[in-house]
Formats: sequence, structure tokens, C-alpha cells
Amino acid sequence: MPNCPGDLTFSSTHARKRREAARTSLGEGTTLKILAFGLFLLGARREDIARYLGMPMGTLLSFLTRVGTHGLDAMRDRRRTRATSPSQPQPQPPDDRSPCSVETHEAHVRVEFRVPNRELTIPLANTLQIRAVLLTLLDNGLLAVEEVARPLDLSPRRVRDLMTAMRDEDLVALFDKRKGQTKDYRFTPEIKSELVQQVAVNAITGQPTSSRAIAESLQERCSIELSDRSIRWHMSKLGLTRLAQTLPALVMALKKTPDDSEGGPSSAGPSG
Repeated sequence: MPNCPGDLTFSSTHARKRREAARTSLGEGTTLKILAFGLFLLGARREDIARYLGMPMGTLLSFLTRVGTHGLDAMRDRRRTRATSPSQPQPQPPDDRSPCSVETHEAHVRVEFRVPNRELTIPLANTLQIRAVLLTLLDNGLLAVEEVARPLDLSPRRVRDLMTAMRDEDLVALFDKRKGQTKDYRFTPEIKSELVQQVAVNAITGQPTSSRAIAESLQERCSIELSDRSIRWHMSKLGLTRLAQTLPALVMALKKTPDDSEGGPSSAGPSG
């Protein structure tokens, strides 16, 4: 089985520049497929290839099967609206900028197309929608990876991995698969405000402040249906667990504070 010759010299700088150029002309998916097939021909283990390139194992195996059946056609990304061949790189805008730009504002993320009176505004609380839209624009060459990485607060590599995964798994790939993790996109600022108020009210009035009790109170008072686990996670994240423990004592201490700082009512009585 052929292996990579040991006398070859590799440059990480050249590798990065060449892969970026390949992504621009061929697309992210096609570039990954070429790298995967090259490593496969050199004798690398399939598991190592998938791990190194950040590809799902099933995706790699399906790709290698398609290569054996369809040849070079398997290299093309069939989900892209237009296939780009190596001899026909994607044209760049005249000013060498992306066709649109993205900005993060206080309450929303705005995608501005470089066309007068054309822009796309997404509420900042809709994090799943923001990811889906920005990654779709990136996948179609309308945004640069750095422009997408900034508002998503992710590394460029992670952004590329998510884009590739979204092609294969649709929006399911954007969900956080870590166990026990409650997705923050469901908790809008309004819901968080109601959660803080409910915890404070229950703590001051001596009612239970467990996640189940808070969930029942929110459902009864605001018709907001949230799971115990979601509330428990956000109470911890917002520091409300400690608030529920310390707020009653603070309120009692304030109640015991004299209303008159100059000696109380006895010092203000009528003189004989």
C-alpha cells in the first residue's frame, strides 16, 4: 500500500494559503472531498481521515462509495445551486469585497446586501435562525468565513465544520448535541425577565423556588411553558439560585432598619 514519502517537506503556511484558495475557487465541500480522497489513496485509515478533516464518518464512507460508482462527479457538491469547475473560479466583486456584509447590533443581526435598500434583519434572540442564514450565505459564497465567525463568536474552523455538517444533516446539525445543555435561543429577553421576577417573588413571599415550582408559577401567571431542566439551567446561568437564598434575608434586614435616623419617635415628643 503506498504511503506518503518521508522526504517530502510540508509548510503549514503554504497549506493554509493553498486551502483558502481552493475553497474560493472550488468551494468548501469539494476541497474537503479532494483532501479526503488524496489521503485515502495514500493509505490513511478512514477513521483518521474523518477525524482529521472534521467529517462525519458516514459522510466519508458515502463519498468514497460514490467515487467508486460515479468517478469525478462525486467530487461536485450536488447541493450547491451552481457547480464550479477548477478551470472556472467564482468571479469576485469588482471591489474585492463580499456581495453582502453582516453587523451585530444591540437587538439584532443585520445582513446588508451591497444593493441600495436591500438588507436582512434578524432578532438577536433568534440564534438558530442567525446561524442558519449566515452559514447558508457562506456556503453560497456571499459571505467570507471571517464575517460569519465574528457574530457567531466561533473560530473560522468551527464555522466551516458547521457549514459542512449543515449540508449533510440539514438544520439538525446546528443543534447543540451536548447532553444536559438547554438551548438559549428559546429564552428571549422577555422570558428571562419574567423568570427573574418570578424567582424574586417566590423568594420574598416564602414560596418554593425550585425549578418545578417556578415552572408552575410561570405557566399559571404568564402562560409560559418551560421545562424544569431549562429553568434550572438558566437559574444557574443567571445566578438566580443564590438570589433565591440571599434575597429573603436582605428584605428582612431592610424591614428592621429604623424609619427615622434621628432617634425615633420618642425624641420628637411635645416638651413639658
